Amino acid sequence: MSNYQDSRQQRENRRRTIVRVVCVVIAVAMLGSLVIPAIYAGL
Repeated sequence: MSNYQDSRQQRENRRRTIVRVVCVVIAVAMLGSLVIPAIYAGL
């Protein structure tokens, strides 16, 4: 029983990590879409 709980916990942790990574990637992409045109404008 504890083994099942453990694997479920690991899967939950992995899913949470993936969600966090996706959020970070989206945030970076949004920042990039703001910053890159500014850099081009500066050049």
